[in-house]
Order: sequence, then structure tokens, then C-alpha cells
Amino acid sequence: MTIFVVDDEPLAVESLKLNISKSLDEEARIVGFSNSSDVLAYLEEDKPDIVFLDIEMPGMNGVNLASTLKNRLPGVIIIFVTAYNDYALKAWELRVDGYLLKPASVDDIATVLRDVFSKRKITPGPEPVLDVQCFGKFEAFANGEPVRYKRSRAKEVLAYLVAARGAGVSSGELCGVLWEDNSDIGRQKTYLRQYVQSLRESLDRCGAGEVLIHNRDSYSVDTKLIECDYYRYLSGETDEGSMYHGEFMSQYSWADEICAELDGM
Repeated sequence: MTIFVVDDEPLAVESLKLNISKSLDEEARIVGFSNSSDVLAYLEEDKPDIVFLDIEMPGMNGVNLASTLKNRLPGVIIIFVTAYNDYALKAWELRVDGYLLKPASVDDIATVLRDVFSKRKITPGPEPVLDVQCFGKFEAFANGEPVRYKRSRAKEVLAYLVAARGAGVSSGELCGVLWEDNSDIGRQKTYLRQYVQSLRESLDRCGAGEVLIHNRDSYSVDTKLIECDYYRYLSGETDEGSMYHGEFMSQYSWADEICAELDGM
């Protein structure tokens, strides 16, 4: 389990980290941050299960950070920790999972965590946030609406990662897919980072940011968050929406190889 503690006062971060560790009955990785931008940057390395979040912070405050995290990580548990009782209504509006007043004691934290853990035990697995069509032309939908991309290459990156079915894909492999000529791989990797960032922004806007996973030089998608005709077909489902009719991501030439494999099944 990974826990983030976010507060612009370093002493408050260390105190809360200590009390959280004392309140837990299991091992946890507890990481402290003093501002929202560091939290968002760190999501490229690791994603939290629980975030203890101060509200009054310079720059992006805790309320805005909570909203961003909920969009990017729909399953994340957020607990506000603040010296002000005025934010209880805002906590309810954002559907955060807990609310603590400073200074939060070990007993206070243990109580809110027990409540969180009891909810987690009865909560079903993550609901898909992206509906993907692979047969025919590739399209992705969120909340019944097509995902909108500012760059066509960003859409192609998503298509290739969906086709990889959760396996990690290196930046070099993606560059080989997007460009036939790899004579300037350095520049291509720069462009690729821009396309990935554009894709992340597109997914964030429709509440599907958690689908995209970046780990060092590897990219993938969380297949648990994707409802997909291709995945259903491979699992043996035979409903009309999962039937293969000879076309797979037909707008992309690299998909011809997968199409041939499906033809031979």
C-alpha cells in the first residue's frame, strides 16, 4: 500500500507520516510532499492508494489537487487534513473519503482508516472508464462520448497500447511504430513525450487519466479500466459487440499483423 502525505509545512508532513505509521496494522510506503506540483510529477513513478491532503497550500490548493487526483485516479482514497472546519462541505462535494482536523492524533487517524478499509472491503473492483472499439476503425469513448485528441498521433499511441493488452511498450518501440525512419531517434522521442502528454491531457479531461501508465521508459494501459471488443473476443465472448468481421484498427498499417493473427484463429 502506498500513502501520500501532502502539506506545505515540512514539520506537519513528518508528524503526520509518523502518526499514520503508528496507526497502521500493515506495512505501507508513506511518501511526503510539500506542494501539489511535486505530487502530480511523482505520479509518473508511483500511484497512491490513499492521500492525506492539506487544503490551504500555495499554488494549487488541496481542493483543486483532490479534484485532479480524482479525475486521474478514480479509485484513489482522499482524506482531507486541515486546521479549518469550513471545508467539510467541500469535502462532501468532492466525495473524499475522510476529513481530519489538525492536529490529527494517532487515534483520529486510526478511526478514519478503519472506516476507509471497511469501505474498501465491500467496494467492487474498479469500473471501466474507457469503452474501446478495435474492430473496424479504432475509437475510444468515455461517458458515451468520443475521446477528443488535439494530436492524431496521441490517438495512435493509445491504439497501440490498447493492442498491447497491458504489456509495457518502450519508447523505442513506439517510435518505430510512429515513424518508419528511425535515423533521428532523439528528436522522435522528444515528439513522443509530447504526444503522450497530449494523450494524458485528453484522458484527464474525460476522467480516464488512470488508464495510461508510465513507468520509466515503458508505457502501458490498465486493462481493468477498459471495456474492449478485442479483449472480450479473446476471452471467448460471442455477443454481437465482440464479433470480429475481418477488420482491426483499420486506419493503422501496423495493425495488419494482428488482423492476420485474428484471421487465423
